[in-house]
Amino acid sequence: MNHHPFYRFLNAIFLVAGMSIGASELGLPVALRYCGYLPAVVGMVGIYICMLASGILLARLFVAERQRDLPALFQQQLGTIGATLFNVSYFSLAFCLLVAYWSGLQSILNNFGIGLTIFAIGVLIYYCLRYNFKLLYSLNNILSIGLVSSFIVLVTASFRTANSLEFWDRAYWLQLPQSLPLILCSFGYHQVIPMVCKQLNYNTLVINWALLIGTFLPLIFNIIILTIGFRLFSVEELSEAARLGLPIFVLLKEHFNSNFFVHTGQGFSFFAIVTSLLGVSMAMHGALNDILSKKKVLRQSTELLIILPLFIAVMNPKLFFIVLGIAGGIFGNLMAGLLPVTPFLKASYFRLRYLLLWLIFIIIFILECINLYHL
Repeated sequence: MNHHPFYRFLNAIFLVAGMSIGASELGLPVALRYCGYLPAVVGMVGIYICMLASGILLARLFVAERQRDLPALFQQQLGTIGATLFNVSYFSLAFCLLVAYWSGLQSILNNFGIGLTIFAIGVLIYYCLRYNFKLLYSLNNILSIGLVSSFIVLVTASFRTANSLEFWDRAYWLQLPQSLPLILCSFGYHQVIPMVCKQLNYNTLVINWALLIGTFLPLIFNIIILTIGFRLFSVEELSEAARLGLPIFVLLKEHFNSNFFVHTGQGFSFFAIVTSLLGVSMAMHGALNDILSKKKVLRQSTELLIILPLFIAVMNPKLFFIVLGIAGGIFGNLMAGLLPVTPFLKASYFRLRYLLLWLIFIIIFILECINLYHL
């Protein structure tokens, strides 16, 4: 069916925005708690610009080469090593995100005293992946409605509360760099760039506008989450959340007298994590089936590979923030930062700004390696 160009343009915008907005946003105030609000917002805007730039470069390359998908594009541009790095990064990123989401979900459900429910959710996802894939789309739509509704309630309630903290004065800029990997994780959308390019008929100008608007929406969403976090929670509370591996909105009990807002915060965290969980699971399922299409025995075990992170998270439910940092700083960086920019360091494309952009991603990569060393 041929849809109106504006309809395709809107689809592309929401495809990018939907891919970017996920459960990693719940960790932003916690990860940025020591640097203060202003450095956090500046770091957020800086990473947003870098991720937008790398996405525009990747789209430009895809439009020029018209390859089937990103692995084939990197195979052409960077050889077998580039394609292998992309594939390894893609699946490692998906696996890390699944561990983080299952871990975050475990933390939320434990607060209700029904942590075993996580296994029921795992069984449901396994069943849908194997026998009723379309049901996942219906579940995701229902959960998305709950996500948006609870977010509106929380934003309204948090900005009306009189118990807000004075958060403008604290600014510790030297604490910002160690949090950049997790910020990067909250702007990941590059996997869908081939779909955006094809949907917009390889029109570079329209593609660039779709990427600009589609990534600007998550930027606003992230800043709102940061503002709520710094407005309502002290550094001590956010540090306790980090220690327990809790998304921030399960801490609302001290700030609202009504249990309605407490449960809304827990519900928002639940919806954000499960929608992200479903999205990554469906994407990983499709990619694994494509790669393993000729290997029937392995292909039939793809659902188990997707559910495997559940057991890792149950054994250690405090992995939420740690694994998100690894996902963003290492694998997300490779897939959405270093690899898309590297072809533009060739003589035929080279500009000083491309080298500067590449160096920023290298620095973030090194920072996450240092963070891992000190764990």
